[in-house]
Order: sequence, then structure tokens, then C-alpha cells
Amino acid sequence: MLDETEGDQPGFAPPLTLSSAVVAYIRDAILRGTYPPGSALPEIPLSKQVGASRTTIREALRSLSEAGLVNIHPRRGASVGSMSPRRARELFTLRAVLEAFAVRLALTEGRIRQDELARIEAAFEQLRQSRESGDAYAMIEADMAFHWAVCSPCRHEILLEQLKGLQTQTRQFIFYTKFYSSDAEGEVEAHMPILMAVRNLSPERAEAAMRDHIISAGERLLVSMLEEASAADGAGGLDHASQKAPRP
Repeated sequence: MLDETEGDQPGFAPPLTLSSAVVAYIRDAILRGTYPPGSALPEIPLSKQVGASRTTIREALRSLSEAGLVNIHPRRGASVGSMSPRRARELFTLRAVLEAFAVRLALTEGRIRQDELARIEAAFEQLRQSRESGDAYAMIEADMAFHWAVCSPCRHEILLEQLKGLQTQTRQFIFYTKFYSSDAEGEVEAHMPILMAVRNLSPERAEAAMRDHIISAGERLLVSMLEEASAADGAGGLDHASQKAPRP
């Protein structure tokens, strides 16, 4: 439960306001699976749960809607956004264009200097360490933190605002499809060409490496989603068949 005051709250990365704390709480609950895709987000229970007013909850849901995690339905309230292969394809292809442009812009304009490179190196090391922890959520966060460290030096505010929303939605897709479960080490090493190109201060190589990495990751996530859907359909078919089977 939260107090209607400003300041740090237990369990939150230091928010500046109660509103930002509520946004972070609901966002993390969605990403961790407390509220699965398509589930309702009723204002009154959320208000009681976090100890915030319905107005604060409504503002938080609107913010998450702008980030692409929540759908607002007039007269029906809010729900967690659904996931589909089509949405995944659109998400990853758009990220491939925008993040590739961001890193090229940062390097072309000489904005990745010693301090920025140190942050990128540290983010990659955190990604590597998260692989050892076995915590899928921590690994997803480290993945997105690395991408942000590479892209944020571009200092293109409109572009970075778009990337924030796209990366938040990416977290949801990766978490729910358990994308890292089969080849966590491969996922970490797949980021190395991006790091090497940035180290060499090569705009063209960094742009190509970022684009190729995101497109490849998106294609593999799509395969994962389609395989899960096929398995679920098969299990449903077996269950249905067993219900119809005559008794001996």
C-alpha cells in the first residue's frame, strides 16, 4: 500500500511522485504476469490495493495506455493489452528501424564519448551477469537497459520517447513467451556485434548490427509464439477428443 505523499516507497525504484510510483507498480505487475494479457484492470480494487485515489489510478492507466501496455475502453474500463504475432512483428520491425537510426545518429554526431561508452560496457556486463542469475525478469531488464544505453546518447527526445514505449511492450512479449528459456547464452552473445561496432565508433556497422539483431530476435520470438499457439491448440484438441471418446 502507498501513502498519498511524495517520496520513496518500499519496493519502488525511487519515484518522484505517487503517480509515478503507481505507474511503476502496475507496469511491473503486468510484466511479471500478475495481470496477464487481456485481463481487466478495475480502478476500485487497484485503488484499494495500492492505497491511492481512483484519480491517481486512472492517470496511471492512461500513462500505461500511452506506453502500449494497457487498453482503455470507454464505459468498460481498462485491460492489459493483448499479444499477437502480428503485433510482435510490428513491434520488432519498428524497433529495428528506430534503434538502428538512434545508434547511427549518436555515433555520427560524436555523442558516444568515454562516459557513454563506459555506461554501454557496464550495461553489457550486467546483461552477461543476469544470464547467470537465472532470473528471466532481471535478464529482460538488463537486455532493455543495454539497448537504452546504446540508443540514449542520440539525444533525440521524440525518438527516445517512442523507444521507451516500444521497449516496454517488448518486455511484455519476451516475458510471456519465456523467450530466453531455451538459449539465454545465445541471446547475450547476440548483442556482441552491436557492442563491437560501438567500440569501433562505426556508424554504419553499428546501424547494421542493431537492425540485424532486432530483426533476428523478432523472427525467433514469432517462431516461439507460433509454436506455443500450436502446442496449445494441440492440447485443446486432445482434451476435446478425450471428452468425446466413448467409454469402454
